[in-house]
Amino acid sequence: GWSRMSTVDVKVKWGKEKFDVQIMLDEPAEVFKAQLFALTGVPPDRQKITAGTKKINDDTDLKSLNLKDKQILMLFGTADEILTAPTEKPIFVEDLAPQDMAGLMAAGVPFGLENLGNTCYMNSCLQVVNNVNELVETLSNSADSSQQQDPLSGLVVASKNLFKRMQSATEPIAPGNLLMQLRLNFPQFDERGEGGMHMQQDAEECLSQLLQVYTQKIKTAEGRSFIEDLFGVELDVEVKCSEGDEPVVTEKDKQLKIACHIQGPTPQPDGSSKGGTDFVTQSIALGLESSLEKRSPSLGRTAVYKKTSKISRLPKYLLLHFVRFQWRQDTGKKAKILRAVKFPFLLDMRDFCTDEYKSRIDKWRNKEREASDERQAALRRRTETGAAKEESESKDGAKGEMDVEEHGEVEETEELWSTYELTGVITHKGRTADGGHYVAWIKKDSGKWFLFDDAKVSEVEAEEVKKLYGGGDWHMAYMCLYKRVRRPLDVTKYE
Repeated sequence: GWSRMSTVDVKVKWGKEKFDVQIMLDEPAEVFKAQLFALTGVPPDRQKITAGTKKINDDTDLKSLNLKDKQILMLFGTADEILTAPTEKPIFVEDLAPQDMAGLMAAGVPFGLENLGNTCYMNSCLQVVNNVNELVETLSNSADSSQQQDPLSGLVVASKNLFKRMQSATEPIAPGNLLMQLRLNFPQFDERGEGGMHMQQDAEECLSQLLQVYTQKIKTAEGRSFIEDLFGVELDVEVKCSEGDEPVVTEKDKQLKIACHIQGPTPQPDGSSKGGTDFVTQSIALGLESSLEKRSPSLGRTAVYKKTSKISRLPKYLLLHFVRFQWRQDTGKKAKILRAVKFPFLLDMRDFCTDEYKSRIDKWRNKEREASDERQAALRRRTETGAAKEESESKDGAKGEMDVEEHGEVEETEELWSTYELTGVITHKGRTADGGHYVAWIKKDSGKWFLFDDAKVSEVEAEEVKKLYGGGDWHMAYMCLYKRVRRPLDVTKYE
């Protein structure tokens, strides 16, 4: 069978405070020190840690300590003083005494996830997944497949347990078990750099792997993939030879996210430039077209073909991936495209759909708009003329309803809602995908936005989210999560 990475849950006493910590025994001691730093603010070089009579140093092999479950360890050392206090100090969860925690929870500030040594890429993904209520609910109702001892099930169970803990957290959580299961299944996330510390990884690859596992393991009652139901974008793809006269081939395609390509403008002969992506709608359009080279039967040689994709089914949750990283041969790294691309709070996807799908969406929208106009008109009549006219009013009202009906049956299904509301953003700061820092910006059901920076969580204004378009060295959007909303208006709104 496969080996489980071993952990032990201990209590760490620091002054008057006690912390529950999950120690990963196969990791270097400095990972444990990083966990303690996240909890207490005591920098690793000032930490003195004892387990009974034994001291824990950077080079201590944690397995050699034979730690017992719930054993109490002692931590000595002073936390970093903040040298210059900003005028309005942000309140970070981990600085609060336990009695202040209650107030914070009452205020509805959620708790974050601890960084277990360059794991901000994973924490950001988990916060986005945690904002997909249907997925969290389905996970929590999934049976613990303990009889299935395959590693993928281990990752699903670890996810289920973590999201459960996140629902009722009273302090930041260390997602150690999920991290182990991720590394067991996908060794790329287990890469270490010089000095044995784990390396930063690509958040998009992490999210894709998680969704792939859930796709395989979580089924609906009818046996379909629950993830494909939630995130699946279905496409009609036309493949046309650009060089010869060949019949167009149409194919079907399915994907869990939409790639948004970014490009600079091309200079035109007249000195102007065009074709640069300034808005995510342009990036989506760019991503739905591509060219490929393959053998042409009519020309008897390799020829260029153009692929054009149109959406035939929109999902409940739309995941956009800004293709910001390009592999550079010269440096052997994934370099970042910094160009700013604006993404809206409300996104209309109708224009990217097949003609047949568009006409269904339009019929539904017209019906919704007319029904809404009718309600408005009835309301106006009522306020203008008072109660006296109510009798004739009700006849009018009925007549109005009749007119709306005459369109014939307009189908009523959520698949015709093509407007999406932004509910999550994973941003990256830095120049390479496997360096820098990832954080998540999440809009909760309350309508409030929160910034999840590992264990630090703070409420932010929606205005802050507009600073994530890119263009400089600040955090910029790498992935966006949109949720379908019932809006009969064909509108994309950036405010």
